[in-house]
Amino acid sequence: MPFDRLVFGAFCCSLLVSAGCRPRQAAHAPGVAAAGVKAMCANAATVEAAPYRYENNQWGSGKAHGKFEQCLLERTSAGAPSAQLERGWSWNWPGTDSSVFAYPEIIFGWKPWTGGRSSDHRFPLKISQMQQLAIQYDVETSATGSYNLAPEVWLVSARSSAGAPNPALISAEIMFWVEAAGVAQPAGSIVDRPLVAGVTYEVWQKDGAGDNGAGGWRLLSLKTPTVQRSGTIPVDELLRYLVEKGLISADHYVASVEFGNEISGGTGTTWVKKFAVDVSP
Repeated sequence: MPFDRLVFGAFCCSLLVSAGCRPRQAAHAPGVAAAGVKAMCANAATVEAAPYRYENNQWGSGKAHGKFEQCLLERTSAGAPSAQLERGWSWNWPGTDSSVFAYPEIIFGWKPWTGGRSSDHRFPLKISQMQQLAIQYDVETSATGSYNLAPEVWLVSARSSAGAPNPALISAEIMFWVEAAGVAQPAGSIVDRPLVAGVTYEVWQKDGAGDNGAGGWRLLSLKTPTVQRSGTIPVDELLRYLVEKGLISADHYVASVEFGNEISGGTGTTWVKKFAVDVSP
């Protein structure tokens, strides 16, 4: 579960790895030395691509089994009708830890762990007022070891008027597992197998997850039966199902939509070919 125990600073170390500017004591992440690739390897390094923010989230790095490296990546990809800028991330985490080392990701909305101005004025968005919320995505991943692809939303019990970080507001974390490898498995136990929008999901539940200073939160993971590296996640339909089951409250708010790989060990690279959050109102 990709929560942040610390509020990271805004410092970013942007470097051109092909020029040899890599942390000397780190294990090399695959792909960062490729020609034309720009890498940002500092913990919490960010790239703004409004209304989205890429973050090199290494929240579990204190559990590392040795030297590691994880970086945000940029490259120019040739394609019709013209070259396009692609972003992604790469990692090398030795050993295995099922409780997760990191979650390189894309953030949309207002993240309760870091606060600041929401990237969309509608967020946090009250579930009862939500008409449409979906994630459209397409990724190219090459990896070994243990990891998942698990977009997610954070739910909060109230809007934060000041915009300051406020993890105590978190009531639930809802993850959408569309790929899993190695030891990666949702926390808790299976409580239902609903058919939503033509897909039969496993619903995993764990209460009292994490440490937010308020007794933790409910973690719900909806896992697809097959790997889905592209497609549309009907977040609105899935949240309405959870409301109907009494697992979340319609009076709570979607604070942020996030998209990334949880890393439990091994090496890999993910290039994001497409990412968009469709929302109304």
